[in-house]
Amino acid sequence: MNIIFTLNHEPIEIDVDPAELLVDLLRLRLGLRGARPGCLRGQCGSCSVLFNGALAAGCLIPAFRAYGATILTIEGLMDTPDYQDIEKGFIRANARPCRFCAAGKYLSVHALLESHADPTDESLQDTLSGVWCRCTTHQRLARGVRYAADFRRRRVQRGR
Repeated sequence: MNIIFTLNHEPIEIDVDPAELLVDLLRLRLGLRGARPGCLRGQCGSCSVLFNGALAAGCLIPAFRAYGATILTIEGLMDTPDYQDIEKGFIRANARPCRFCAAGKYLSVHALLESHADPTDESLQDTLSGVWCRCTTHQRLARGVRYAADFRRRRVQRGR
């Protein structure tokens, strides 16, 4: 089945098998290794992508569902000032994620900051609970998100 979609701001046309998962298409066929299959139940967050602007588990989405969609992976986010804000926030809080959970954490935080410039404790908890990993603490992550939100607000105010 031939599908056309936008991936990291670039048009893609590719033939997919009806049983193929989006995470496998991204990793194995398109070489985007950031999203990782973890639990394969949509619970761990390691396969996270932004699918039409919403955080989604790539392990639960058949690849053919990408037809007409806009998908952003960690690789597409990495070249943006938004990513840099999150990265600086995590570094400042000593909360840099490991390779296993990085895509899920960065994309989750990006989605949160897109909808909440000053996230509440509740929205932080919801966001951070969606990506499982033991590489850092919840307190450090929350502090990193708050720093990232501050970096983003200041950058936007300066017009960059």
